[in-house]
Amino acid sequence: MSTVSDLVARTPTEIRRAGGSVPWRLGLLGLALLLNIGFYVPSIPSGIPGAGVPGLDKVVHVVLFALTVWAAGRVLAPVKRFPMGWVVIVALVHAGLIELIQQIALPDRAGSAGDLVADVVGIALGLGLWIGERQRRHRLLETVDMAEQEPISPRA
Repeated sequence: MSTVSDLVARTPTEIRRAGGSVPWRLGLLGLALLLNIGFYVPSIPSGIPGAGVPGLDKVVHVVLFALTVWAAGRVLAPVKRFPMGWVVIVALVHAGLIELIQQIALPDRAGSAGDLVADVVGIALGLGLWIGERQRRHRLLETVDMAEQEPISPRA
């Protein structure tokens, strides 16, 4: 079997073992990926509330990249760490492509270094959330294991 097919085969089992729901995790990742399509819209629709708020664009970049990296990590690397590096690499490449495509191919949009920095901050935030969730789950499992191993002393 190839590495990719091994990953696909073991992922549902690892998600369940980590205490997660496969449909919810896949749904959240699907939503995050769907929202990323907005980066490729030829122009920002004028009727969006708050579209003119300064800095809102950067907040959207941070939140969407954080959500995407965190959700992808929860699906692809619920137990093992290896695929998460690939998630980060793909997210970084995607961030660069967004700005390049906006600069070259979308006349009503402009790529910017500020957006790229916001994307990288979002990637780091998503990675941090994923790491924090794994550490919290690991501590919880250790606590449960320790409680199960402690002998119950008889009361005098």
